[in-house]
Amino acid sequence: MIIKFNLLPKKEIIKLEEIKGKYIFLKTFLIIFVIVILTIVMGVIYLGYNLKGLKNEKIKKETKLKEYKKIAQKVKILEKENEEIKKRISTIIDLKKRQGKELQKIEILIGNIGVNRIVFTQLSVKPSQAKITGVSSDLKDIANYLKNLENQRNIIKEVTLSEIVKKEAYIEFKARVLF
Repeated sequence: MIIKFNLLPKKEIIKLEEIKGKYIFLKTFLIIFVIVILTIVMGVIYLGYNLKGLKNEKIKKETKLKEYKKIAQKVKILEKENEEIKKRISTIIDLKKRQGKELQKIEILIGNIGVNRIVFTQLSVKPSQAKITGVSSDLKDIANYLKNLENQRNIIKEVTLSEIVKKEAYIEFKARVLF
């Protein structure tokens, strides 16, 4: 029988456990790296989708803003027209009120002519005064006319005779009436 002696050192069998131990760090690093990369990719995709939605929302809001600006301009135009209409209405009301007063003033000035024999050659009526130029055959008629005007204290404040010119057949006079 032959006995063999192996003087060479034994080859040690590499255990799988040691190999596993070497690569555990790499495996965990790789898994964490993949998870981080996936998270970043998902975040970028989510942000891109969010950005797209925000852009669409911005466009919609800008179009609404343009519509509202148009409406605001129309409202301003309508407000200006409304103010003009209010001014017109107030002017019309004021004119109607003054028209009644002006007509009443003219009525008083002309109404007293019937009793007296006076003819107006010129009559100008303004809101605060009237200028009368007329003719009559007698001074008493002019005096009575002016006295009748003075008696109308509710409308007439003052009656002033400014000029009398005696002609051959008639007497010409000028008077001023303050309302």
